[in-house]
Amino acid sequence: MTITASQQGRDLHITVIGIDEPFIIKPLPGRAGMQITDTYLNGATGAATSEQMTDALAIAVDGAILDGELWVPRPLDERTVGNRMGLELSIPETESVALAAMFWQTILGVSGVNAYIEGGEGLAGGVKALWALVARLGLSPSRTSPSSALETLIQLANTPTTSTPTGGKKNVKQPQDRLPKQTKP
Repeated sequence: MTITASQQGRDLHITVIGIDEPFIIKPLPGRAGMQITDTYLNGATGAATSEQMTDALAIAVDGAILDGELWVPRPLDERTVGNRMGLELSIPETESVALAAMFWQTILGVSGVNAYIEGGEGLAGGVKALWALVARLGLSPSRTSPSSALETLIQLANTPTTSTPTGGKKNVKQPQDRLPKQTKP
């Protein structure tokens, strides 16, 4: 694990191993949190664009301003946490901080952050926290999006993260040209 996190007052303090100062994430207004939660769930099912996901993560990290009825990221010069992340962190570390912030801004709060960290951060942690979010919202993968990416992600939550098989025979299909020749009668 590369990060630790704790709620201090109303803020989330995320510490990256090797970085002295924590990244402090301020809470969003509830409606902004609902908006980015919807965007994240849509992204998990392939229904959100990469731009929408990027905006949602920027909002989770640095807050938002209301533009009509839509919450949008703060201007670049006001994104102090995101700008600092871009200067001090590697891409995997940036992902860990941004996703921890995202899960904290959902209904899960600190428990979402803990699920993400305990799941190993990255994809595995994201899947574990996504599963917790889906369960908390009372969503069923089959009702939300049958046979979708969300169902696949939830199934991945129960899959070991090792890249090598744990035993047994490899599932190898023999090439068709290795079958015995059929003789004609």
